[in-house]
Amino acid sequence: MKNFEEVEQEKTLDVKKLLYRSLRYWYYFPIFLFIASFVAIALYQTTTPMHQISIQLLISDGQETAGAMNVGDRALPGISLGGTGFLENQTIILTSRKQVEKTLRQLDFEISYFEKEMFKTQEIYKKSPFRVLIDSSEVNPTGLHFEVEFLSKERYRLSLKDGDFSKEYKLFEKVTHPQFAFSIVPVEENIPGSDYHEKIYEFSVNSLNQLVGQYQSKLVLDQVVNGSSIVEISIMENNVQKGIDFLNKLAQNSVDYTLDKKNRIALNTIDFIEKQLVGVADSLGAAENVLENFRSANQVMDVSYQGQMILTQSQELEEQKSALLAKLDYYSYLNDYIESNRDMQEVIVPTSMGIEDPVLGQLISQLSTLNAERSALRFNATTENPNITRINASIDNLKSSIQESLSSVISATNLSLNDINNRLYNLSGQIRKLPGTEQRLLNIERSRQMNNETYTFLLTKLTEAQLAKAANRPDNEIVEEAISKGMVVPDQKRSVMLVLLLGLFLPAVVIFIKIFSNDKVLETDDVKEFSVLPIIGEVPHERKNGKVSLAKAANSYNGNTILAESFRSIRTSLGYYSNQKASKTVLFTSTLPGEGKSFCAINLAKSFAQLNKRTLLIEFDMRRPSLSKQSGITSNGNGLSAFYTGDAKVEDIINKDSELENLHIIFAGHIPPNPSELIAGEATKRLMEQLQEKYDMIIIDTPPVGIVADAHLLTEYADVNVMVVRHNVTPKPVLKMNLRDEKVKNIPHLSVLVNGIPFQRKEYSYKYGYDANSKYFAKN
Repeated sequence: MKNFEEVEQEKTLDVKKLLYRSLRYWYYFPIFLFIASFVAIALYQTTTPMHQISIQLLISDGQETAGAMNVGDRALPGISLGGTGFLENQTIILTSRKQVEKTLRQLDFEISYFEKEMFKTQEIYKKSPFRVLIDSSEVNPTGLHFEVEFLSKERYRLSLKDGDFSKEYKLFEKVTHPQFAFSIVPVEENIPGSDYHEKIYEFSVNSLNQLVGQYQSKLVLDQVVNGSSIVEISIMENNVQKGIDFLNKLAQNSVDYTLDKKNRIALNTIDFIEKQLVGVADSLGAAENVLENFRSANQVMDVSYQGQMILTQSQELEEQKSALLAKLDYYSYLNDYIESNRDMQEVIVPTSMGIEDPVLGQLISQLSTLNAERSALRFNATTENPNITRINASIDNLKSSIQESLSSVISATNLSLNDINNRLYNLSGQIRKLPGTEQRLLNIERSRQMNNETYTFLLTKLTEAQLAKAANRPDNEIVEEAISKGMVVPDQKRSVMLVLLLGLFLPAVVIFIKIFSNDKVLETDDVKEFSVLPIIGEVPHERKNGKVSLAKAANSYNGNTILAESFRSIRTSLGYYSNQKASKTVLFTSTLPGEGKSFCAINLAKSFAQLNKRTLLIEFDMRRPSLSKQSGITSNGNGLSAFYTGDAKVEDIINKDSELENLHIIFAGHIPPNPSELIAGEATKRLMEQLQEKYDMIIIDTPPVGIVADAHLLTEYADVNVMVVRHNVTPKPVLKMNLRDEKVKNIPHLSVLVNGIPFQRKEYSYKYGYDANSKYFAKN
């Protein structure tokens, strides 16, 4: 015979059996599908819808719009705000608290209006049939939430949410309270078709601070294409139009921001030139007056040819001197600008003043870029931010470099200016050789020319600056205005996935866990997995009218039911255990209490009694006797315990069944303190010898073999020993442990009876049998 280890090694995964076991729980799927569908519909109906709104914005570095602008043959300088990290800086500025706050101040977001629906509350934004006019001169009800229930077209009930205020008012009537003061007026264009007098509305007065934080956290920026300077700004909003208005205004403010910055720089340049022009214009006017007066007084209209030559040379030198003086003025302006620690983003660039110094221009460009980066970071960070600290250090170094460069170019310019002054001084010597009247006229003419050249030079630069300002274009551009990309919450696809997950996958997991975590014996194959003991039979558990039938022992053996048929099959199987004795003894035991051994013993005894065999059922379970209750036979008052104590003879303890005259029963009687010692004595041997001579069949009901030793003491008197295991009750580990026990291994003629198998689970093993209505059938 194979041992238990060999049986375990031969085990393989039976897919068919697993499939059959899984199909037993098919009803889990419709139940879970119904629950999942209900949950998904409930969530869909109660979740406040959220829509994704997005806008596309081109963020350029200013190279195209701020480059040089050609007018005729001359190049007009542009202003560039670009540089490394320009895209990052602009996105930081775009989503900064300052920009969001500016946008919200421009929009009518102070009060939010809602319409209460059956399962949720929907924001109605500009479609509200009424408007709240807050009297901020008294008190501002920031953060309060109100409910408006219209009682008629003119009257409404106002209630403070999370408060104890509730009162009726008329439209246009002023609502006064220590916490708030406002009036509710109708919006005529939204009233037609709204049926507002039949609905309930809500409104809340928003705090600008909290509103800025909410919108700033909701903004999402992403590049449309990797490496592209077109960014998509998205926001999740309950009301589509509200989200569209916000994004359009935010994007427009971003466009205006870069244009305003360029215009401020251009205006600084124009303002600087105009201040220079004021002084030069006064000097030029005075010089022209002097010249006119001198000509009138001396009746001299022009100088001689020699004087004209000197005047021409002087004019050329004065032009050069005017340019150099303008440069010196710019250098002085730039030095003062740096020393006063002003924002270098608005500084006048050198090219606008005709200064072609590549080193100085590059340094100022770098300084402007660093200032832009610092300004962008300051929108969302404090001065203690390490990046700002790093940029401050770089700015300080650049300022030192610019001041050194300024010192160098100022020295060079002064040298050039001294050279021109020396040449003009030499011309003055030549002028002194001319006649006195001509000398004075020439000096006056030189002074006028010098002022005129300076004035002309500044006018040219002013015109160039004004043209540059007119040519300014914003760096940012709205590529596509805000549109709704559809509802994101609740997500229909996610709801369907939820239904599929909870309705199909989850029950499959539950069934899997239920099957693989169940360590109870479910069918005969479970016993065969680790035991080679013969299965003497299976006792079904019937269902009647949809309920489990608690088949009583008094009538379970009789009739054409599948339960009665199963005991007939067991009775037939026991016939194969032939012996030489005239009487046959069958012992019933189990591993644990509650496995139905007494139930099986009673029904088998009655089944043998039907064959006109003298049958005796002995209740040797003197620890938890239950035969009297299950059999329905009243005891005569004596039992085994009375026999062992000598208070009664064998004839006195035998009870007869009133329905079956061939069935006799010996009950346990009173519970003794030492049943194992009583069973182990000689009295048991004498009792069994005496009874085996008198009866054809003796059925012994014993205590569980896995708990006490009583059953082991009685196995020597039995021809067949039956261990009862019960469907979904007997733990397989406990059964395995008991079957491996040496005492159990040595029990002769040991068989297994599987009890309590549901009828529906048992019938697949047969091609023929009884159905639930006791009708014989053949399976296809």
